[in-house]
Amino acid sequence: MVAWLHVHAHHVVERDPRAEVCGLVVDEKYRDSGVGRLLMQQAEQWARKQGYSEVVLRSNVIRTRAHTFYESLGYTVTKTQKHFRKTL
Repeated sequence: MVAWLHVHAHHVVERDPRAEVCGLVVDEKYRDSGVGRLLMQQAEQWARKQGYSEVVLRSNVIRTRAHTFYESLGYTVTKTQKHFRKTL
């Protein structure tokens, strides 16, 4: 596998519908080759075809290289948050 991307429609009550990138993975051997950029372009193209005006994604605070990549594509940080989980 060289890379994979998971993007989906995100519908919630408090916001307009949008596309959300849930995962982007590029094999280390192929990073900086343009594969991730191409996949993100495809995600954005899909979102436009679906009628969405926005693509969002989340990235762990420790993934600074990924942050630089997303910022180079024009994405901006809109907030920081904590993620809570409870095992039942």
